[in-house]
Amino acid sequence: MLKVENLTIKFGGLTAVDNVNFEIERGSIFGLIGPNGAGKTTCFNMITGVYRPTSGRVIFNGNEIHGMEPFRINALGIARTYQNINLFKKMTVLENTLVGFHTQSKAGLAAAIFRFSSQQKEETSIREKSMEILRFMGLAGKANLPASGLSYGEQRRLEISRAMASNPSLLLLDEPAAGMNSKEKADLSNTIQRIRDRGITILLVEHDMKLIMRVTQTICVLNFGKKIAQGEPGYIQNHKEVVEAYLGSGIDG
Repeated sequence: MLKVENLTIKFGGLTAVDNVNFEIERGSIFGLIGPNGAGKTTCFNMITGVYRPTSGRVIFNGNEIHGMEPFRINALGIARTYQNINLFKKMTVLENTLVGFHTQSKAGLAAAIFRFSSQQKEETSIREKSMEILRFMGLAGKANLPASGLSYGEQRRLEISRAMASNPSLLLLDEPAAGMNSKEKADLSNTIQRIRDRGITILLVEHDMKLIMRVTQTICVLNFGKKIAQGEPGYIQNHKEVVEAYLGSGIDG
């Protein structure tokens, strides 16, 4: 589904991501991990069009997308969440989810102004689909509350709901478990697997190794912008260079 070839980006004299390669199979949960500053979110930003790579390619469903505008990439079927919660806090939970449907709407300006029947039908359909997503994410009972009234874990789930509203075939989750307690993390683990079961492929950046090891099929490890390992969770967990990257080189054995 997604192929990253020799992806590189430089900011002045700093090479933030250096010649990174990986491929993601359709229907999988793929982990991208590494210490702080390894280049994980920078990879996300290049895949989703926030940054233009200095060199290399991003290929999605056979089409080169590197350098495209973010809204065009989203319309092709890629959605994402962010490290920091980025909701419209004064809008309701339902309204935040409705925002995610903007690339799916076909009604034009005239239809919205004059409330054509086609526009009203589409609006009803979008609301129904938004409520279905909120039910799936366990937020339907709070649809009319302002987003600011949700707990931290619920706000994280709302961000995922909004991303899912754009009908992605590939969902990029950037540290979705950050700040969650153990129960919320366990619930999130189940949710991620349920999203995959809906037919959505997932690229996951996460520092919680228990969660990563539990849900992913393949893990790619970055350190100082370079790929140092890739493989199944068991292989990564015992990879000497990966352990050193996280814990330092002074490791017995």
